[in-house]
Amino acid sequence: MSAPADPMLPRDDGRAVLVEPLAAVTLTTGNLAAARRFYQGALGMSPEFHRVEGEAATRLAAHWGLPTQAAYEYVRLFRPGLEGALQIRLVAVDSALPTKRPALDSRFDGPLGVGYPVRDLKARNVVVEALGFGSTAGLTLMAFPRADGSTYDIGEVHWVAPDDVMVLGVDRAHLQPVGPIDAAIDIGGPAYSSTLISDAARFAPFFGEVLGFELRREFTFQSEGPSGGMRLPAGTQVHFQQWFAPGSRSGYLVVMQLLQNALRPPAPLAASGRGIALWSFPTLDLEATLLRARAHGTAVLQDAAWIETPGVGSVRSAVLATPDGFPVEIYQR
Repeated sequence: MSAPADPMLPRDDGRAVLVEPLAAVTLTTGNLAAARRFYQGALGMSPEFHRVEGEAATRLAAHWGLPTQAAYEYVRLFRPGLEGALQIRLVAVDSALPTKRPALDSRFDGPLGVGYPVRDLKARNVVVEALGFGSTAGLTLMAFPRADGSTYDIGEVHWVAPDDVMVLGVDRAHLQPVGPIDAAIDIGGPAYSSTLISDAARFAPFFGEVLGFELRREFTFQSEGPSGGMRLPAGTQVHFQQWFAPGSRSGYLVVMQLLQNALRPPAPLAASGRGIALWSFPTLDLEATLLRARAHGTAVLQDAAWIETPGVGSVRSAVLATPDGFPVEIYQR
């Protein structure tokens, strides 16, 4: 008997694509050197350096909601040659600004982290630790369910990145990896971003109807307690979803709702603090996406405008808000 299908594989339902997979995650960091040491050194991403100042800095700050500064040191991190790997944008801000997830507390709603496909977690963890970074629980196994009721184990390690960001290394063994992997170093670029939300039912129209993504997997798991990767109280029920652009294999969103012990975020989820500040999605039609957003009552934080994005160029961009207020950039080249 053949093994059950991988539940992360795309569906063949003919759904049209309007908003494409997640392309970039912007992080505001109070320690650019440490952030580079983690994402560039420990995880092997390639850097491209920019300084944004003057009118360009003013426009970008207003559009993305960044803390106001005369200039920004900006590093675009990417994985050369791997189609579908996300970019990480590091924007240096004042180290005195608070993080959005103090002490990486997983009880707070709001963005949590990003996930990388890895083929040898033990070897990669040695590299990460050698550069001075740790994890929440070491190497762990997570049991994921299939539609037929069977389960399979996935290797994970939850690294503690600068600015209270959780970064997962994920090894799916013989199954399709969560994103493309560079065979030379056994790790890919970021494949997804994760967030904790207040109400999955309230978020479904935003992900499914405004972005047009498909809910490819949904289940509930129970926390193993403080020794687990998310450091939640033992027995906490976590509702888990994965949202993909139709037909895609990467650039997706992991969405979790705590069914007990959830806390409201200690500060607004806008980009004014440190940590994950913005998700950026390309679209095939910005005006059509904005029409959808307004039809569903989605808040438009910044209307369509031409913005010069370092490393990308001039794009027509708008910024929406999730139901919890997290900023989401939708842009068209």
